[in-house]
Amino acid sequence: MVKKWILFFSFFGPFQFYQLAMAVSPEDIVKYRQGILFGMGWNVGAMGSMVKGDVPFDRDKFIFFAERTAALTPMVLEGFQPETKDVESYTKQKTWENLRDFEKRMSQLLEETEKLVDVAKTGGESEVKKQFGKTAQQCKGCHDNYKKKS
Repeated sequence: MVKKWILFFSFFGPFQFYQLAMAVSPEDIVKYRQGILFGMGWNVGAMGSMVKGDVPFDRDKFIFFAERTAALTPMVLEGFQPETKDVESYTKQKTWENLRDFEKRMSQLLEETEKLVDVAKTGGESEVKKQFGKTAQQCKGCHDNYKKKS
Protein backbone atom coordinates (compact mmCIF):
# COMPACT_ATOMS: atom_id res chain seq x y z
CA MET A 1 0.00 0.00 0.00
CA VAL A 2 2.79 2.40 0.93
CA LYS A 3 4.48 1.65 -2.39
CA LYS A 4 1.35 2.61 -4.35
CA TRP A 5 1.14 5.96 -2.56
CA ILE A 6 4.85 6.57 -3.03
CA LEU A 7 4.55 5.88 -6.75
CA PHE A 8 1.45 8.06 -6.99
CA PHE A 9 3.09 11.02 -5.27
CA SER A 10 6.42 10.59 -7.01
CA PHE A 11 4.75 10.98 -10.40
CA PHE A 12 1.82 13.26 -9.66
CA GLY A 13 2.82 14.99 -6.44
CA PRO A 14 5.07 17.67 -7.92
CA PHE A 15 2.40 18.57 -10.47
CA GLN A 16 -0.50 18.53 -8.01
CA PHE A 17 1.30 20.49 -5.35
CA TYR A 18 3.03 22.97 -7.61
CA GLN A 19 -0.06 25.18 -7.59
CA LEU A 20 -0.13 25.06 -3.81
CA ALA A 21 3.55 25.96 -3.72
CA MET A 22 2.81 28.94 -5.95
CA ALA A 23 0.42 30.28 -3.30
CA VAL A 24 3.13 30.52 -0.62
CA SER A 25 6.31 32.54 -0.38
CA PRO A 26 9.65 31.15 -1.55
CA GLU A 27 10.84 31.32 2.07
CA ASP A 28 7.96 29.08 3.17
CA ILE A 29 8.76 26.61 0.38
CA VAL A 30 12.35 26.43 1.66
CA LYS A 31 11.07 25.85 5.21
CA TYR A 32 8.92 23.02 3.88
CA ARG A 33 11.90 21.53 2.04
CA GLN A 34 14.09 21.78 5.12
CA GLY A 35 11.39 20.15 7.24
CA ILE A 36 11.09 17.18 4.90
CA LEU A 37 14.86 16.79 4.76
CA PHE A 38 15.11 17.04 8.55
CA GLY A 39 12.49 14.29 8.86
CA MET A 40 14.42 12.10 6.45
CA GLY A 41 17.63 12.72 8.37
CA TRP A 42 15.92 11.84 11.63
CA ASN A 43 14.80 8.47 10.29
CA VAL A 44 18.02 7.70 8.41
CA GLY A 45 19.97 8.58 11.56
CA ALA A 46 17.93 6.13 13.62
CA MET A 47 18.57 3.36 11.09
CA GLY A 48 22.24 4.30 10.94
CA SER A 49 22.53 3.90 14.69
CA MET A 50 21.25 0.34 14.35
CA VAL A 51 23.53 -0.42 11.41
CA LYS A 52 26.60 0.89 13.28
CA GLY A 53 25.65 -1.06 16.39
CA ASP A 54 25.18 2.03 18.56
CA VAL A 55 21.77 0.61 19.45
CA PRO A 56 20.53 -2.97 19.08
CA PHE A 57 19.11 -3.89 15.68
CA ASP A 58 15.31 -4.05 15.90
CA ARG A 59 13.68 -5.15 12.64
CA ASP A 60 10.26 -3.68 13.44
CA LYS A 61 11.71 -0.29 14.28
CA PHE A 62 14.00 -0.42 11.26
CA ILE A 63 11.04 -1.14 8.98
CA PHE A 64 9.15 1.74 10.59
CA PHE A 65 12.01 4.19 9.93
CA ALA A 66 12.57 2.83 6.41
CA GLU A 67 8.89 3.21 5.50
CA ARG A 68 8.84 6.79 6.77
CA THR A 69 11.98 7.60 4.79
CA ALA A 70 10.42 6.11 1.66
CA ALA A 71 7.24 8.12 2.25
CA LEU A 72 9.14 11.39 2.69
CA THR A 73 11.51 10.97 -0.25
CA PRO A 74 9.11 11.89 -3.09
CA MET A 75 8.07 15.00 -1.15
CA VAL A 76 11.55 16.53 -1.33
CA LEU A 77 11.25 17.75 -4.91
CA GLU A 78 8.14 19.76 -4.04
CA GLY A 79 10.45 22.03 -2.05
CA PHE A 80 12.91 22.60 -4.88
CA GLN A 81 10.93 25.14 -6.84
CA PRO A 82 12.83 27.59 -9.10
CA GLU A 83 11.54 30.61 -7.19
CA THR A 84 13.47 29.43 -4.12
CA LYS A 85 16.91 29.58 -5.72
CA ASP A 86 17.74 32.98 -4.23
CA VAL A 87 16.52 32.16 -0.71
CA GLU A 88 19.38 31.57 1.75
CA SER A 89 19.66 27.84 2.43
CA TYR A 90 22.12 24.95 2.34
CA THR A 91 21.37 24.37 -1.34
CA LYS A 92 24.32 25.04 -3.63
CA GLN A 93 23.60 27.33 -6.55
CA LYS A 94 24.68 24.61 -8.99
CA THR A 95 21.57 22.63 -7.99
CA TRP A 96 19.50 24.99 -10.11
CA GLU A 97 21.88 24.69 -13.06
CA ASN A 98 21.75 20.88 -12.84
CA LEU A 99 18.14 20.36 -11.80
CA ARG A 100 17.65 17.39 -14.14
CA ASP A 101 20.59 15.58 -12.54
CA PHE A 102 19.28 16.43 -9.09
CA GLU A 103 15.82 15.11 -10.01
CA LYS A 104 17.40 11.94 -11.42
CA ARG A 105 19.34 11.42 -8.20
CA MET A 106 16.15 11.90 -6.16
CA SER A 107 14.42 9.30 -8.34
CA GLN A 108 17.30 6.91 -7.67
CA LEU A 109 17.04 7.64 -3.95
CA LEU A 110 13.35 6.76 -4.08
CA GLU A 111 14.24 3.43 -5.71
CA GLU A 112 16.84 2.72 -3.03
CA THR A 113 14.49 3.62 -0.18
CA GLU A 114 11.81 1.33 -1.62
CA LYS A 115 14.37 -1.47 -1.85
CA LEU A 116 15.38 -0.74 1.73
CA VAL A 117 11.80 -1.24 2.90
CA ASP A 118 11.54 -4.51 0.98
CA VAL A 119 14.86 -5.85 2.25
CA ALA A 120 14.06 -4.78 5.81
CA LYS A 121 10.87 -6.81 5.65
CA THR A 122 12.30 -9.93 4.04
CA GLY A 123 16.10 -10.00 4.26
CA GLY A 124 18.57 -10.94 6.90
CA GLU A 125 20.26 -8.34 9.07
CA SER A 126 23.40 -8.32 6.90
CA GLU A 127 21.30 -7.75 3.76
CA VAL A 128 19.47 -4.90 5.49
CA LYS A 129 22.76 -3.29 6.45
CA LYS A 130 24.08 -3.67 2.89
CA GLN A 131 20.98 -2.04 1.39
CA PHE A 132 21.13 0.71 4.00
CA GLY A 133 24.68 1.41 2.83
CA LYS A 134 23.48 1.72 -0.78
CA THR A 135 20.68 4.04 0.28
CA ALA A 136 23.03 6.17 2.39
CA GLN A 137 25.47 6.41 -0.54
CA GLN A 138 22.66 7.74 -2.70
CA CYS A 139 21.97 10.41 -0.05
CA LYS A 140 25.65 11.25 0.16
CA GLY A 141 25.90 11.71 -3.61
CA CYS A 142 23.35 14.52 -3.50
CA HIS A 143 24.88 16.05 -0.39
CA ASP A 144 28.36 16.05 -1.92
CA ASN A 145 27.15 17.69 -5.11
CA TYR A 146 24.27 19.90 -4.06
CA LYS A 147 24.44 20.74 -0.35
CA LYS A 148 26.60 23.44 1.18
CA LYS A 149 28.62 22.44 4.22
CA SER A 150 26.66 23.22 7.38
